[in-house]
Amino acid sequence: MGLKESLAKLSMINIKRGEVLFKEGVPSNGAMFFLFEGQLDIYKQIEGKHIKLRSILPGEFFGEMAIINNSPRAASIVVVSETAKLGIINRTTFVQMSQESPEFLFLLLKKVIERLYETDGKIRAIKRKQDEDSMIAKIIPGSGANADDNEGNQPEPFSDDIAPIGE
Repeated sequence: MGLKESLAKLSMINIKRGEVLFKEGVPSNGAMFFLFEGQLDIYKQIEGKHIKLRSILPGEFFGEMAIINNSPRAASIVVVSETAKLGIINRTTFVQMSQESPEFLFLLLKKVIERLYETDGKIRAIKRKQDEDSMIAKIIPGSGANADDNEGNQPEPFSDDIAPIGE
């Protein structure tokens, strides 16, 4: 059985704009996901602020650390399209897909490595900007160098009273 056939058998969920699939630091339920439709954004809390790292587009896997070592979620995921359709991949399904479709493991490993490089670069760039802004603020007090740190992109779904959907 190929990857397409395996994906067609996944349990599906549909979620709406603004809903949080899962929050950074929350214990994982051991599931990863495949995005069929819609767009999701990944946020990481850095120095108390939710910083957008990247978007997840249709055809992408995510949440794989939950399958591999059941670790807490490394970032928060928020729906930014009107709706999103996701397939849920639990550990049993993951093992089955791995055995039936070696291309699945290759694509997943390739994507994880790409993301590591991309995320590392983004975190370094954010840190560099914060350091520069801090230096400017020291040189020119009241300069407002930090006024646009989050570019107005911080969604409200990160409050503690919102229950993540994917957990």
